[in-house]
Amino acid sequence: MQFEPMELEPIKAGQERLSRVFSDEFAFAIPTYQRPYAWEKEQVEALLDDILSALTDATDTREPVTYFLGSIVLIKQPGSPDAKVVDGQQRLTTLTILFSVLRDLSTPEIAIRRHSYVCEDGDPDKGTKSRYRLTLRKRDEEFFRETIQRKDTTGALPSAKGLTDSRLRIVEAAKIFSDRAKAMTPELRDRLVAFLLQRCYLVVIAVANVDMAHRVFTVLNARGLDLTPADILKADLLDRVPPQDERDYADAWEAIEEQLGRERFVELFQHIRMIYQRDKPRERLEVGFKKFVTDFSDHKRFLREVLQPLGATYARLVSPFDFAVHYGEESAKRLRYITKLDNSDWLPVALKYFAEAEPEPEEAAQFMRRLETLAYFLFVTRADINERIRRYAAVLTDLANGVPDGESMQLSAADKVAFRVHLDGPIYQITRVRLPLLLRLDAELSSGGATYNYDVVSVEHVLPQTPSASSQWLKDFPDEAERETWTHKLANLMLLTLRKNIQASNWDFATKKERYFSESGGVSPFVITTQVLGEDVWTPTVLQDRQNALLARLYSAWDIAPDA
Repeated sequence: MQFEPMELEPIKAGQERLSRVFSDEFAFAIPTYQRPYAWEKEQVEALLDDILSALTDATDTREPVTYFLGSIVLIKQPGSPDAKVVDGQQRLTTLTILFSVLRDLSTPEIAIRRHSYVCEDGDPDKGTKSRYRLTLRKRDEEFFRETIQRKDTTGALPSAKGLTDSRLRIVEAAKIFSDRAKAMTPELRDRLVAFLLQRCYLVVIAVANVDMAHRVFTVLNARGLDLTPADILKADLLDRVPPQDERDYADAWEAIEEQLGRERFVELFQHIRMIYQRDKPRERLEVGFKKFVTDFSDHKRFLREVLQPLGATYARLVSPFDFAVHYGEESAKRLRYITKLDNSDWLPVALKYFAEAEPEPEEAAQFMRRLETLAYFLFVTRADINERIRRYAAVLTDLANGVPDGESMQLSAADKVAFRVHLDGPIYQITRVRLPLLLRLDAELSSGGATYNYDVVSVEHVLPQTPSASSQWLKDFPDEAERETWTHKLANLMLLTLRKNIQASNWDFATKKERYFSESGGVSPFVITTQVLGEDVWTPTVLQDRQNALLARLYSAWDIAPDA
C-alpha cells in the first residue's frame, strides 16, 4: 500500500561543546512540570570522577580525548536562545553548580570571565539584560540563584537543616565539588575548566513543541519516560496561565497529584478523557485529552470545575473508608466488591456521578448497586474491552443528560439470562473470575460483614478434579458425566487461606474436612467454607441444594432472579 506524504515537525540535533552550550546561544529554563533536582552524592561524585579521569587521559597521552555527557532534549524555536528543558535538567544543573564552584575558587580577574559560563552579561547597546543561563523551577529558582549562581556564594553554603529535598541536593552537590576542588592545585582547576569547555560534549536535540519532545524522549530512553502524560498536559496548561497566576495553578495541580500519587494521578486523566470521549482511546493520552476534553482549553474552568472536583472524588473512590464517611457503609461495601474486578472501566462512571450528583447515602447505595451489577455482569460473562466501553459510554451519556438510572444502567432480560447461565456454569474454568466471584459470594453469605486481608487465598475443589479409582468419591459419584458436571461449579468450590496441596486435593471428604479444610481452631474465616465443614457427606443431592442456595443469594444481590 502507499501512504500519503506528511510533513514532520523539524528536529535539530547536534553535538555541542560545553563552551557553546553555556553561551548566549542558549537560555535554559526548567518547566514547572519537571521533577525537582534530585542527584545524590554518588551521582555527583561519579560525574566528577569520570571527567577527571578523561582529563588525566587527555593530559597523559596528549591524544584528542573527549568526554560525552549524554543528550538533552529542548523545546526551542530556531533563532531564539530560549530553551525549555524536557530532558537533561539534572546534568545541566549539576554542571552549573560545578562551574559556579570553580568560578568562586578563581582569582578575581579569572572569576569575572568564568562567571560568564553561569550568567549572560547584558549589553545596553543591544538592549539586552543580564540573565542566568539556567533558570530552575520557580520553587527553587531564587534559592539556586542566591546560593549557587551569584558570584562568591558557594564558599559560604547554607546549613542543610530545614531544606527541602531539592535544595538539600543542590547544597550537597556544591559542597562535594567545593571540597574536591579545594584539594586540587590552581593549575589542575584551570585545566579542568578548559577540559569542560573544550573537550566535553552534549548532544543537543531541539524540537518545536512539547509533543515532539515527548516522542523524542520516549525513543531515547528505553527504560521509559520520567515525564508522564499528566506532566505534558500540565506544561500545556501552565503555558496558557498568566505569569502572575502560574505558581497558584502549579500548586493546585501538584496538591492533587500528591494526594493521589503519581500513578493514580495519570489514571485520573485517563478516566477524565473517557468521561468526555466515551469511546475507545486511539491516541496517546496527552494528545487525545486535549482533543476530547473540551474544557481543557479554558485553564481556569478545567482546574476548578473538572480537575479539582474529579480529583477529590477519585481520592474518595480509592479509599473505601473515606467513601463510607461520605456516602454510607452500604455504598462502601459495593465499592469494595467492584474493586476486586480485573478492570477499572467502571471508574469514569462512578467519578462523574459522585462528582456531580452529591447524593445522600441511600441514593448513593442504589446507584452503586446498579453499577456493581453491570460491572459484575460484564466481568462474569467476559465481555471484551470494546463491549465494556460501549456499555459504560452509554451510562456516561445518560449521566451527562441528567439520567443516573436510565436503561443503560439496567440489565435487559437477555442480559440476565446470560448472567445466570454463566453463574450456573463451570466457574472454576474461568480463571480470572473464580476468586473475585467466590469472595463476592462469601461477602453476601456473611451479610457483607466479611473482610479479607489474607496474604494467600486459594480456590479449592471439594469433589476433586481427578479422584482416584479406589476412592469414596467414585462411589458417591458413579456417573462420570454427572461428576464432570459438578466439578467446576460454584457449589463444589470453597476458599482457603493457604496454598493448594495437590496431594490433599484427592483425599476423601471426611479426611479433607479434618486435615485440609479446617484451619486454626477447626474453623474457617470464610462462610462458604464453613458451610462445607457442616456437611456430613458430599453427594450430588447436597451439591444441587447448595448450588440452588448460592445462586439464589447472587440473584438477590444483583436482582437478576428469573420471573416467577
